[in-house]
Amino acid sequence: MLKEIIFTIPAQEDLRAIKQFICCDNFETAQQVVEYIIDSVEKLKDNPSIGRAGRVLRTRELVISKYPYIVPYQVRENTIYICIKSTPYFKKVAATII
Repeated sequence: MLKEIIFTIPAQEDLRAIKQFICCDNFETAQQVVEYIIDSVEKLKDNPSIGRAGRVLRTRELVISKYPYIVPYQVRENTIYICIKSTPYFKKVAATII
């Protein structure tokens, strides 16, 4: 089991941007989406290999199938580094979940 999950600064900024974008229409939904992403990422602590092989060398990708997100991450020693990026069609799909 890995000890720590670290959200990189770009990942933190992306989470804030996701929340702000959705928050314009629905604060509760924005909170739910961000919490769901974080809860999904927390599962990596017990099983860091649940994500698929990443498109970038030495990375993996956790697919958040409930929402349009793929969470790229890298496992190094006892730490998982998270770098969230929303999929290109985020704005179109986000409008349908609000």
